[in-house]
Amino acid sequence: MRRFAVALAFVIAVAAVTAGSGGSRTSKSAFEVLVEPTTSAASNGLTLETELEGAFNVADKTASGSGSYSVMAGTTAVDSGTFKLTRLVAFQFYGCGEVDTPDGPITLPPDLCGGRALFAFHAISSTGEQTTGLYEVNCQIHHPGGQAPPGTSEGIKANARGINFNKHVTGDNLLTMLP
Repeated sequence: MRRFAVALAFVIAVAAVTAGSGGSRTSKSAFEVLVEPTTSAASNGLTLETELEGAFNVADKTASGSGSYSVMAGTTAVDSGTFKLTRLVAFQFYGCGEVDTPDGPITLPPDLCGGRALFAFHAISSTGEQTTGLYEVNCQIHHPGGQAPPGTSEGIKANARGINFNKHVTGDNLLTMLP
């Protein structure tokens, strides 16, 4: 019984060290973020088309980068402009190296990663109006053999001026871990 207790304690200690080192790696990481042309929808029927190139540092909660946006009512643009990331609000890391497809998992380079990054942004409309809001990027890449959290999907969400674009329609995102 004593050997079993020692073995169990050893297994738990190894698991704790392994889990701690995985979390600490991501808590200190920096990433590039790329959002290809992406569409999200709001409950009022408006859609938001965005694209973004930037970077963020998880440990420092900093972010930089810029993108463009168009708010659409059907095929009519009702607003457009540019936006800049101002800071990282939160980050949930999914892992690196694999993505699921309808045909099964695909192995990716180890620096291609997934997660949910929530950014604060500042936008300037083509009319000159300025606003701030939140911009969420969700990338479904994960650790080999793992999975992205259930209920998440590839795409972006944004909330500004009381309009919540919270339904992913189309688009792909990529997080690349920086050395």
